Formats: sequence, structure tokens, C-alpha cells
Amino acid sequence: MSILNEIEKRIVFCDGGMGSLLQANGLQPGELPGTWNITHPEVLVEIHKSYLEAGADIVTTNTFGVDGLKYNEHTQFQLDPVVTAAVRNAKEAIAQSGRKGYVALDMGPTGKLLKPMGDLAFEDAYELYKEVVVIGAREGADLVLIETMSDSYEIKAAVLAAKENCELPVFVTVTFDERGKLLTGGSPASIVAVLEGLGVDVLGMNCGLGPIQMKNILKEVLEVSSIPVMINPNA
Repeated sequence: MSILNEIEKRIVFCDGGMGSLLQANGLQPGELPGTWNITHPEVLVEIHKSYLEAGADIVTTNTFGVDGLKYNEHTQFQLDPVVTAAVRNAKEAIAQSGRKGYVALDMGPTGKLLKPMGDLAFEDAYELYKEVVVIGAREGADLVLIETMSDSYEIKAAVLAAKENCELPVFVTVTFDERGKLLTGGSPASIVAVLEGLGVDVLGMNCGLGPIQMKNILKEVLEVSSIPVMINPNA
């Protein structure tokens, strides 16, 4: 059964933070978390398995911030092995747990603003996301999770890269500030319209604010969204 079928029947639970748990296991300041997919796979498997045993239905690959800007032929760890290991670690955790679970291929912001506000071309952002999508889909991810996004233009690049290069469901969560706005100014209603127009399967918000601050924004999102909504408060 696909994750979208599950969502039609019940509330589905995602896992939680990854970076904080890696730090607790010894990740050093400045160290790229994605490298641990290869150097410490047992840690990743245990983290994923712990979430599954706690009741999570979806485990998120340790690929937030993993892209061709940070992992390429000029770096110690290249993109394909890092993403491949991330998906395989999540799948191994599901196998070891004995539970039913889904693997979300995690993609976050590139860290660069797109032109004309920044120096990253839309086409280049698209290619960065496409590379990760192709590898993750090949390795058997169940869905693409585009998260912690704050720029609707970069969201468009990521969503198009996912939808045009794989058949997986696409989930997108954005980050609002205290005013209920994206970094580039989008409101909850406008971002719902953008995401539904792009054809995503699930939309919502994560990080940035705690549950109390998120409540009013969530209410507005639920009032205008015609597709499933997810919410993931920060620590």
C-alpha cells in the first residue's frame, strides 16, 4: 500500500529531528551530517529504528542539505554514494524493526538565494534537486519530502525536479516566521495555492516555530488546502 493510501485512512506519523541526534552521537561542529551515512551507518540505522519503534510510519533519510554543491568530484564524499547509503540505512532500519514503514527522501534548501535575489540560477537549482531525486528513487525511496523551505521560487525548482524525474509522491513543508510569512514574503494562503498548483500530494509546515505559535497558521492552512496537510513543530 502506498503512503497516499495510508493517509486516506488515518493520521500518519513522521519521525523527528536528525541533526540533534547525530550531534548527541558525536557529530562535530562543521562536520557534514551526510557523511555519516557512509562513515557511521550503524548510528543512522539505530536512529531510524528508534523512531519506528516509537510509532513513526515515515523515516526521513539523512540527506537534508545533501546536494552537488557540497558533495561532488572535488570533495571526499560524492553525491551518489551519500544518498545511496542514506536510503539503504533507512530501509535497513525498517527491515530490522519488523514494522511497516516508508522512506522519505529528504531535500532541503540549497542555502543559496535564487536569482535575481541571489546568485543561483533557477535551472541550476533544478539540477541540484534532480540529482538527488534520481538517486533516491533508484534506491527505493517511497516519497520525496521537500522541507524547511522559505522561498516559493526555490520550492518550484525542487518540486518540478521531483515530479519530472520520478513517480514518487511529493510532500512539501515550508517555514513561516512569527508574522506568518515566508522569508520571501509568501502568506499561508498564497503558498497553499502555489503548492496545489504545482501538484504536490501533501503540504504543510515545519521548524521555525513551536506548536503554540503554529496553531493559528495551521488553522489558516487547513481552511484553504484541498489536499492532506502535515505539521512538524521544532524541538
